[in-house]
Amino acid sequence: MKMLKIGLFLAFAVVGVRSQAVGDEVRYQCFCLGQEWVKATVERIDGTNVRVRFGNMDNQVVTLPRNSPKLRMGAAARNPLESIPPDSLQKAFMAEAAPRFSYAVASFAPFYDGQFNSAGGGVPDSDIWKRSVVELGELDTLCRTKYRGITDYRSPGYIRDGSVEYRFGVWCAIAADRVAVEKKARIGVAKTLINLGYTDENLRFGFNEPNNPVRWETQRLIWERDKWRAEKLAWLRPKYAVYKVDVPPDATAAAEAKADELKAIVMRDAPDRSYKQPPYRDGAAEAVVKAAFAKEYPGVQVLKIGLDYRTWVQRKSLDYVASDDIFRYYKVSYNSYKRGTALLRVPGRPLCQMHDWVVGLNGGKIVPAGVGGSGIFMRCE
Repeated sequence: MKMLKIGLFLAFAVVGVRSQAVGDEVRYQCFCLGQEWVKATVERIDGTNVRVRFGNMDNQVVTLPRNSPKLRMGAAARNPLESIPPDSLQKAFMAEAAPRFSYAVASFAPFYDGQFNSAGGGVPDSDIWKRSVVELGELDTLCRTKYRGITDYRSPGYIRDGSVEYRFGVWCAIAADRVAVEKKARIGVAKTLINLGYTDENLRFGFNEPNNPVRWETQRLIWERDKWRAEKLAWLRPKYAVYKVDVPPDATAAAEAKADELKAIVMRDAPDRSYKQPPYRDGAAEAVVKAAFAKEYPGVQVLKIGLDYRTWVQRKSLDYVASDDIFRYYKVSYNSYKRGTALLRVPGRPLCQMHDWVVGLNGGKIVPAGVGGSGIFMRCE
């Protein structure tokens, strides 16, 4: 009795495989061509695999197992998209509204609901932006009158994740809420077009350079957060006003989060570093540098200082002047400089920090050429 049942099952399975033939119509789940399920044709059957074509292009062909959930064969392939057909109101809406309003809806849909990840509505107050806003108003009128009560297509074959196509109920919701949606769109677009100036670059410098040197703006972002934020928001207000919106509350949130990450790294590693005294001294140059540091960072203490060079280093530069048939003529300029480092204790900062400096000669007078800017945090010793 058991052998008979097994034999009948195997016979049924063989018949099932052979019942699908080359040239038969199937449905392939590809999420392409604007649909989830598309018509396809069986091109070849190799054992338990089947090759189906769903278009005329070279890449519109796929080979899958016969039992793949992405294939619908036989009776299941006849009408998967029409299992719950649209009603007459939906058909009429699609014929009248889709050609006129699909671009406007798709442009503003991401700002109505983030799941609709289209590209967005362009630049605020551009011609295409203004036209889309007007079209949403026209769509709202249709939704409240001629197409009152319109819903999304009910068949899951038409509705795709991340797409607003065929979601006609959503179309009308976007149109009805267009004032708020348009404001969110302005803010969203403005946030992509407006940055924080050099803030992000300064943060990247701190993460990417050896020993995580922290530039002065980043130090203020980390240790004088409220003051930094107030100044940055004041700097941003006129930029957002161009787009007729206020600065969003989270405009500086990403930078502040990265600053907290950098602070954690600095405070972790700084206690293991100490200042290495450069080998040379120059009282005149050091006096100029100390005065420059005091001007740059009020209340600073210069704990240690030194030079990398014993004598002035001369750097020659050539500026093109003219030429003739034989020579090219240049003006030769000479610049002399010394460089070094200093260990500073800056008010309001934990531990100490090492800063680089450079001085030059201008008419025989020592002048600061580059003082401060970023510091490597370390022990005060």
